[in-house]
Amino acid sequence: MRGLLARADLSRYAGQFVWLELNYDEAKNQAFFTKYNASATPSFFIIDPHDEKVVAAQTGAMSELEITQFLDRGASGVFAKRQTPADTALKRGDAVLALQPAEAAKAYQEALRLAPPEWPGRELAEASLAGALQDSRQWQRCAETAAAEAALMKRDEFFVRTVVAAMWCLASADPSAWSNAELERLEPLAQEALSLSVTVRDHRDSIYRTLMYVSVARNDTMAAGEWGNRWLVELDAIKPIDNEERSALDIARVENIQIYGDPNRVLAALVESERMMPENYIASLRLAQMESLAKHYENAIGACNRGLARKPGPNGRAWLLEIKAQALNKKGRTLEARKVLEQALEAAHEIPNKMSRDRSLKKIRMALENQPVAQ
Repeated sequence: MRGLLARADLSRYAGQFVWLELNYDEAKNQAFFTKYNASATPSFFIIDPHDEKVVAAQTGAMSELEITQFLDRGASGVFAKRQTPADTALKRGDAVLALQPAEAAKAYQEALRLAPPEWPGRELAEASLAGALQDSRQWQRCAETAAAEAALMKRDEFFVRTVVAAMWCLASADPSAWSNAELERLEPLAQEALSLSVTVRDHRDSIYRTLMYVSVARNDTMAAGEWGNRWLVELDAIKPIDNEERSALDIARVENIQIYGDPNRVLAALVESERMMPENYIASLRLAQMESLAKHYENAIGACNRGLARKPGPNGRAWLLEIKAQALNKKGRTLEARKVLEQALEAAHEIPNKMSRDRSLKKIRMALENQPVAQ
């Protein structure tokens, strides 16, 4: 997203917005994230400076067109003197989306109820409703509502967002009569979304991931492998224009293999990324994950050590040390593994974001409790 924002022509918004980018891992930003419950990355908010309330909110990647639509929506929420009842309900949903997604869903549904047939915000409200139902973990209602809406929508960015939300809800639910029925409706829509030029890379990755998840959940490893291979072929065909795009591609490769597949399939690309990004500890971390999954434990330990030498923050340090401890255990070096886990625990205590810190501490403490005793 940072690269797209740098390339996008947003000159017409000059003077309307003050732009602020906040790093999720820096301690000084935690008050903002807590106030607005910004737990997903990326998250976008447009905030009215008069009362500091959210007038537009959206999570996940956007195309350039979606960015301009988002900014127009925010500007309208702040500057428009007259709004329809549907507009007001839509704005109310955006204002509570991060903190109360179930309430946001009600507001979006109210906007659709109040809207006249030709209301220009209809597809936005439909896509936002699907996302709010996903965020509030209403899996069945989300999948059923989004599938019905998407089938009737123009094949544009809002269609894609609606399908992505529906697929995540389907992937989050256990196989059942209703989820199998919705899969019959949603898989063709997901394939349609993959065929569209407006579908941005993050959304393509989400669609492939969810198609793999639902296949694995139904013990259809052949389908999971086919979706995974199609995804990897697509990723390998992309020549990254910068390190941010290279990292995004590597994230997708690792996510692919973690669902189903052969880690050896992506090792060459990850080795090349580590070479091309000598200051980036995440490149070493991803390589370590896949080396370990491929049972190349010495290689995994080496990649962790290189990542640690790149001076990551506490979150990255704790994560690298966890992976290293796992590889050491696989090598039978249990005493070393315990010491590394203790170092990971120390690092985790320094993670500034409370949610990330608590999650990391819980995971490492559990690993220490289950750590084999050295003979």
